Amino acid sequence: MDLPPSVLGNECEYDDPLTQLPIDDGLPLEIDPQNAGNETVCDVESEDNDDNCKFDLKLIDGVEKLEEPKEGMIFNSLDELASHYRTYAKQQGFGVVQKNKKKNASGYTHYITLSCARQGNRKPSSSKPVQTSRTGCKANLNAKLIEAKWYVTSICTNHNHDLSPSKARYFKSHKNLDSHVKRKLLINDRAGITMSKSFNSLAVEAGGYEHLQFGEKDCRNFIAKSRHLRLGTGGAEALCDYFKRMQAINNDFYFAIDFDDDCRLKNVFWADARSRASYEDFGDVVTFDTTYLTNRYEMPFAPFVGVNHHGQSILFGAALISSEDTKTFVWLFETWLNCMNGRSPNAIITDQDRAMKNAIHKVFPNTRHRFCLWHILKKLPEKFGSHSQYHAIKSTIRSCVYESQTCDEFDASWQNLLDCYNLGDNARLRGLYSERTFWVPAYLKGVFWAGMTTTQWSESMNAFFDGYVHSSTTLKEFVDQYDNALRKKVENENVADFVSFNEMVACLSRFSFEKKFQQIYTIAKYKEVQEEIKEVMYCSSSLIKREGAMCTYQVTEQVQINDAYTKIVCFIVYYNESSCEVNCSCCLFESRGILCKHVISVLTRVGVTSLPEKYFLNRWRKDLKRKYKFINSSYDPLNGNPSAERYFDLCKDMHILAEIASNSVDSYMKLKNQVHMLTKQYSDSVCEHSPPSQALRSGSTTCNLSIDIDGTTVESSKVRSPLVVRSRGKPPSAMKMSEVEKAVGKKTTRERKNQANDTNDKQSKKKKVASIPYV
Repeated sequence: MDLPPSVLGNECEYDDPLTQLPIDDGLPLEIDPQNAGNETVCDVESEDNDDNCKFDLKLIDGVEKLEEPKEGMIFNSLDELASHYRTYAKQQGFGVVQKNKKKNASGYTHYITLSCARQGNRKPSSSKPVQTSRTGCKANLNAKLIEAKWYVTSICTNHNHDLSPSKARYFKSHKNLDSHVKRKLLINDRAGITMSKSFNSLAVEAGGYEHLQFGEKDCRNFIAKSRHLRLGTGGAEALCDYFKRMQAINNDFYFAIDFDDDCRLKNVFWADARSRASYEDFGDVVTFDTTYLTNRYEMPFAPFVGVNHHGQSILFGAALISSEDTKTFVWLFETWLNCMNGRSPNAIITDQDRAMKNAIHKVFPNTRHRFCLWHILKKLPEKFGSHSQYHAIKSTIRSCVYESQTCDEFDASWQNLLDCYNLGDNARLRGLYSERTFWVPAYLKGVFWAGMTTTQWSESMNAFFDGYVHSSTTLKEFVDQYDNALRKKVENENVADFVSFNEMVACLSRFSFEKKFQQIYTIAKYKEVQEEIKEVMYCSSSLIKREGAMCTYQVTEQVQINDAYTKIVCFIVYYNESSCEVNCSCCLFESRGILCKHVISVLTRVGVTSLPEKYFLNRWRKDLKRKYKFINSSYDPLNGNPSAERYFDLCKDMHILAEIASNSVDSYMKLKNQVHMLTKQYSDSVCEHSPPSQALRSGSTTCNLSIDIDGTTVESSKVRSPLVVRSRGKPPSAMKMSEVEKAVGKKTTRERKNQANDTNDKQSKKKKVASIPYV
């Protein structure tokens, strides 16, 4: 008897493409070279999944759990055996693969081995370390077919690695696409909907990525489904209603709104509970950028972005602002500081903007401010593109910036630049030099930047929202799509956590401190350590001075400029023999938190085997339990409404019922008649128990949030949206107006203008600000 398709994976073909859609995730299958050809991932795609195989559950520690497989257990079929072991594996937190199987003379399978997915060992590569999940785990189950029954002949439950039930859903053996999902994916594909949006809709429908039995790569077609946004007429009113719902989900959701004299929305800031909690772990360095226009009101999107332990961008809050002057930035920074309980970042990176600089100096006086170097160098063609020696000037400026190791070296190089090209009177260069402490790397050494040296981190966050918003996006649409994008951002971090938990990269050396980095750092950060270790071979250290326990070394490095040219660069490393403290003139550890190649060169020279704990930053560790991980994201889910939850639950049951009844005309007609009867029955029941105005109220949402503006209470329904930025040109309707209509129209316009002026004279010129903190 061959292994059924539900165990074998993706090798079966289906007659009805609308009913069955096999998975093709594009990922290579890991095969143990010693068992090549005999190993298959127990990847379940058929509808005969775990839900169809019922097993006895036992109450263990107050929770119903599947009984552990034991030697001598009997199963009626191979499918039942594989489903039982797979369910048990998911419960315990490990994946399953088919290691080998044996067939008899008739070609039927009579013996099978199901193993832990981390069994076997990959052969090490001499040229490049290979990232693998294999640990040589011996956990497995052996079963034999005897008289049409499958008997468990032996089982080993001892694993040589950690188990995590919460991460088990990422193993390939525990992924499944049921018929309902496959049908929706195929229909969306026929409609031309992109994959990312379709996958997000499935996640929303399921109540979160953690409830899905598949990943985005498991979906064969690049399809998507964008959920329909049912918006109210007023963007600002809908925005207030959204904030109200978010605070109802979690009191730590924070928002603040800034209004003008006409109670029209001017600036808005918000941050969910997860973003606020993540700031406690990663809020030492923040980037801020406002170059991204998001909606039809032309309000720049201003995200506060940091970097997490995987080197991924992470959001600390976001704002939509109406202008980019100092007063607006002061309001925004003060609001954000209040949101983060008064804790300022240690360092902040922004564009070279005068208004931002003034606001940061006022609100964050103790924060180290840095300009985006990439933006500054990008403007060189604009300022010097017409110069006859532009290319030489550009090359010299880059040399001054990147090759100067000390402030004195930069000052001397800069002066040579001015003298050589007669640029002493250039106002642009004078301005750059006067602000050199904000952008020149030599002046920024010793400050921790977490690897974020430019606002490209903010721009990468902006790019993350591409595909979700566009130039005509309304305020409410923006916030909803913002939720969808952030939901995926959290899932990407969860996937990176799983990879660091489940896999490892082989060490390059026999240094004991590299082994420790491998054990405690995330894979992304450990790879950065390895990059420095690789470069040690191009470094040569020599002792130049000793004063007691303090030793001074000179490290020469061969730096590759291009394929045909290398140059020698010297660095100074200070090493304290008594405390094992080390410091390099390049300040890589101080700025990125990664030990540089020069320090490693000296450590290997003196024979250091272990490092002080301060060189293993908690910021990059994968084995720490961080507070924000335990906070559910308060994104506005589609199924947050109990009525919607019941609706989708009934839809799943009805899909199954429809598939069964559609197999024959008789069953189809019988079910159709019953549905019509039930529809009439429940419709009459709803009408009898509903108040007369219920039908009018069912589709509307009302925001009862009150906002206090200078002592005056204003209902959110009276909050006005920003003025829409209108396109240039004559409106088409004006061309079709008659002379009489034009005259009447002009008169009406004058009257409205005079009336508005009278109203404005009576109003205070004072700015109205409303800030609604979290409860």
